[in-house]
Amino acid sequence: MAPTKIIECTKCGNLMLIADTQKSRACPYCGTRIEARRALVLAAAEDAFTASKVLRELKEHKKFKHDSLSTR
Repeated sequence: MAPTKIIECTKCGNLMLIADTQKSRACPYCGTRIEARRALVLAAAEDAFTASKVLRELKEHKKFKHDSLSTR
């Protein structure tokens, strides 16, 4: 399996996976096309399965941060 990165959408800020072999990817949330070489890489893993686990943890942490800010 190819190494996989977790990147952030430049428009909506949502997180997604991108394989090292991909040059670009459309955000599944807003449709923005993101170039891999310009993307903000938050984490990387040796395979998609591990990257997916890390992505879930990052999304949960991000949700927690947003929820705690909205209750103030």
